[in-house]
Amino acid sequence: MINGKKIIALCTYRIYDTQVFAFIEALNELLKKSDCRLFIYAMNAEIGNIGNSHIAEASVFDLIPYDKIDAIVIMDEKIKCRELVLSIIDRANKNNVPSIVIDGDYENVSLVKFNYAKGFEAIVRHVIEDHKVKRPHFMAGKRKSEFSNERLEIFKKVIEENGFTFDDSMLSYGDFWSIPSRTAARKLLERDELPDAIICANDIMAINVCDVFSSAGVNAPDDVIVSGFDGIDEAFLSTPGITTAICDSSELADTVMNVVSAVLQGEKNLVKWIVPSFIPNESCGCPRKQINWVSAVHGFNNRFYHHQDDIYIMQDLTSNIMASDKISDCLWHLSNSVTNSITKNMCLVMEDACFNIEHNYFLEDMEKTSRSVLYNGYNEDNVIYPYKEEEILPHLDTVMATGYPIIFNTLEYMSKTIGFVCYTFNRYDLIDYSRTPSLTNCLGMGFGGYVTIRYQKYLRDKIQKMYQNDALTGLYNRLAFLAKLEELKDAPQNTGQKLTIIMTDLNGLKLINDTLGHAAGDRAIATVAKVLKAVCPAGSLCVRFGGDEMLALVPGDCNSQDIIASMEAQLKKKSKELGYTVSASYGAYSTVFNEVLDLDKIIALADEEMYKMKKQMQNNSPEQ
Repeated sequence: MINGKKIIALCTYRIYDTQVFAFIEALNELLKKSDCRLFIYAMNAEIGNIGNSHIAEASVFDLIPYDKIDAIVIMDEKIKCRELVLSIIDRANKNNVPSIVIDGDYENVSLVKFNYAKGFEAIVRHVIEDHKVKRPHFMAGKRKSEFSNERLEIFKKVIEENGFTFDDSMLSYGDFWSIPSRTAARKLLERDELPDAIICANDIMAINVCDVFSSAGVNAPDDVIVSGFDGIDEAFLSTPGITTAICDSSELADTVMNVVSAVLQGEKNLVKWIVPSFIPNESCGCPRKQINWVSAVHGFNNRFYHHQDDIYIMQDLTSNIMASDKISDCLWHLSNSVTNSITKNMCLVMEDACFNIEHNYFLEDMEKTSRSVLYNGYNEDNVIYPYKEEEILPHLDTVMATGYPIIFNTLEYMSKTIGFVCYTFNRYDLIDYSRTPSLTNCLGMGFGGYVTIRYQKYLRDKIQKMYQNDALTGLYNRLAFLAKLEELKDAPQNTGQKLTIIMTDLNGLKLINDTLGHAAGDRAIATVAKVLKAVCPAGSLCVRFGGDEMLALVPGDCNSQDIIASMEAQLKKKSKELGYTVSASYGAYSTVFNEVLDLDKIIALADEEMYKMKKQMQNNSPEQ
């Protein structure tokens, strides 16, 4: 319960499916009257069809706040993955949350079931007994589908009761989908004698059988009777209209609401049945079933043209997010005047681990420790802030007050969860619901690409640094130094500028190595390099020129003696920290920068100055 309202969680997929949408609308209105609110946890992929219960989209069910919901409704036939449904039920049981499963068989839960057998039998009997067919044929779904096999057994039972003997020639498989059903229909056309009735296990197959036959000059119902099952919108809009049976969304909502009310009052393990309504239509020779043609066609057109407009906006949004240099740029693209029309009703939450630039989120097993709200349609300032799990959603009070469902989708990229997006709409509009899967995919692709590209840039810079920089000192190596010098030469603004070269050579490296070890010698070299880089002006090119020799090329006005004095002072401090003396000899030479600059010559001149200093130091040594 939240804010005195009982919360019902609905687990489903494809909320933009017209039947699911109609069910959601009807159920939500009933829940509002009982002072309840509906939270929808939806997938956009039918994972049961690919046999994988571990894809990232399934993690949307991990968002369910079991400690706050009062009941959970699971559309089993939509999710099509028993393992996943069992995991949802198990978590609900551990939190004493009653589960209601639609269209599935599970123990210790309440069930709302469709009597598909009775609904399908009504179709088969109508075709066989009322239309008196002589050569019936059954187009099944998938071979291992319990729904298809149940319908096959009903077909066998009814034809045998009417004097037919079933054999394999009466059976083909369309796998519940268009391409295999069209293939099966073409094979039927190759027969010497066609069936006079093809009873299909669903509407999609029936529609495609009619289309293939019509293209071959065989028409339903004049030449062959065709029937379907499941009552999708296309069955009523196609030509001919398909004889079918429909699972009424309003009846389903009423039944589910009755069960919800009962379980909230403590009743357990209820079972309620719904019989699909048989609807004869043109494909079997009956009169066309009239529906609201204007409304239906208008709805399809609206969804189509809105989709066309939205798709361009989303393509640009995906590309712009991917190409952004920083996260604030991504958020600007989400909220600008063009995209705001499709993003204003959403809240975007992402895993903070995605933005750890030193790791590849999609290839490494990274710990997910926290999330952040990146974008919130209710927050005009659009400031990134930590996501609090106990709040479920920012501005939850405002959203719940509208009385409309709250819809959760998982964001995924390369089969990994990167966050989630939540949608809220202050109306029931199929256009809004149809937009959610495309926008979810757009955001997943955009931010997944952004994270990947940033990591690639990080690797590129790291590799470039390894290629350009000396491993011990961090200064440029010779090759990189020469490349950078050419860049300076190519820049017209540098021509005629003063150019100073400062040579530096560590004193007494052999003595340090012999007395303190090579590790101490390496630290001494690295210390001189670090100090050289620190004291030189910005824009200077610092390079490790030899073993303990370093060079700085300083464009522009500078006082080389001040730089050398500063370096000597810094090395004295570092020597105290290291516990042994680190000092250097220096040489400097200044010239004017131009395209024909002879680098070897000015290095030699600076080197001479450094050699003079070394010689002077040796002459002043106590050993001399």
